[in-house]
Amino acid sequence: MDKSDMSPPPWPQVGAGLWTRWWGYLVRWLVFGVVVSLFQPVDDGLDGLWQRMSVRLALGLSFGLVAATVFTLAENTLNTARVQWKTWLLVLLTWAIVKALFVTAIAMV
Repeated sequence: MDKSDMSPPPWPQVGAGLWTRWWGYLVRWLVFGVVVSLFQPVDDGLDGLWQRMSVRLALGLSFGLVAATVFTLAENTLNTARVQWKTWLLVLLTWAIVKALFVTAIAMV
């Protein structure tokens, strides 16, 4: 065996610890955050189309990142057996909590 065969992979081991399935959850929440934020019919007071879309994209990506973190931690601590109704309950609770945090932060700014 040469040295390159013995090096560990550059990503976390699948199925290990608190961050189990992190990458899959991250991709799903990022896609959800971007799609929901880009296609909302809300006028956010910005003049240019590209400026408006870039702000929405940034908010969608940050929403997805925070939601993926919260959901991954909740799923891997509260639902290790992967019961389907608990997973969907955690999805709804994660969305509501992160949405409330974002709305509160935006309102305070």
